[in-house]
Amino acid sequence: MSKYKVLIVEDDPMIAESLGDILEVLGHEVVGIADNAERAIELCNEQEPNIALLDIQIGGDIDGVDLAEMINDEFDLPFIFTTAFADSNTIGRAKERGPFGYLVKPYGVKDLNAAIEVAMGAFQRLKKAEKKGGGGQIIERNIFLKVDSKLIKVKIDDILYIEAKGDYALFKTKPKGYIVHGTMKKFQMRLDKFNFQKVHRSFIVNLDKIEDIEESNLLIEGKIIPISRANKEALMQRLNLL
Repeated sequence: MSKYKVLIVEDDPMIAESLGDILEVLGHEVVGIADNAERAIELCNEQEPNIALLDIQIGGDIDGVDLAEMINDEFDLPFIFTTAFADSNTIGRAKERGPFGYLVKPYGVKDLNAAIEVAMGAFQRLKKAEKKGGGGQIIERNIFLKVDSKLIKVKIDDILYIEAKGDYALFKTKPKGYIVHGTMKKFQMRLDKFNFQKVHRSFIVNLDKIEDIEESNLLIEGKIIPISRANKEALMQRLNLL
């Protein structure tokens, strides 16, 4: 049996603790417990779990079903719904989010083990199929930025560049900018799978938005951005040069 990094999203402390104990008995690593959507997104960014267990009825304004939509938008992460509710309305809403499993409480060790193994198996087969299929369908991707106390949904393709501002960074889109707490290294890791490239210690750019490059600078929407010597070769390798 494989070992996975598991995120628990559950607002009942006793259930969360019990679930954590079961997972540890099964040999998995609990990388975090969240009781609301905001904390769950933070843990997804910080801990990069392999799978998430989402209670549908959680604290805050965003329930587990809507949290699943956020996870689908931003992370390549399978999830299993865990809930005490099995009515048709709840199942219908949950089904639309494409979970890799649905566990109705109370469930036992064997139920949880089977659900995780089946979910991860299905997820891995999906990834293989996507890889085999090449660049067929283009899927619109989004990211959620934590701005003050809000999680704001931004289309990946709308981001022009990210500029370091001390312990924060400016995510610049054409209409506006968003100040987000975090390191450039963290943002680079999260955006590397998209068409972004670090060009300077203070800048990560959307390669699709570059208008021109001249020696040690590039231009995006009127903004002149420096290119450091250390990053120039990597940038050139990712451009479609003729």
